[in-house]
Amino acid sequence: MPSPPVLVEIKNVGSHSATLSWSEGFHGGSDQTVYYEISSDDTYTTLTTVQMNTIAISETISIRNTTVSNLVEDTFYYIRLYSTNSLGRSEMTDISTFTTTGIALSQFLFYII
Repeated sequence: MPSPPVLVEIKNVGSHSATLSWSEGFHGGSDQTVYYEISSDDTYTTLTTVQMNTIAISETISIRNTTVSNLVEDTFYYIRLYSTNSLGRSEMTDISTFTTTGIALSQFLFYII
């Protein structure tokens, strides 16, 4: 069975997207596919599962990045990752959390008449 991804980090959080970085765990000698699950509640009732990358065992990239998009501004998110391959499915990573930003007031012009 593959190991879950490691070194999970959320960066560059904006109002509608964030960058997710990770490194693949032990693959057991078989190509693996990495997924993330994201939800805006801790019970995962609004769960979305997204396939990110299929990683060949011959690849040597240590840190991978993907953009998580179509997020709602000013919203708290829960995200976790797992891997699958011909040997099965890994356990989930620990849950990571982040909050998207709101639209800055400086983006608007107000006129007082």
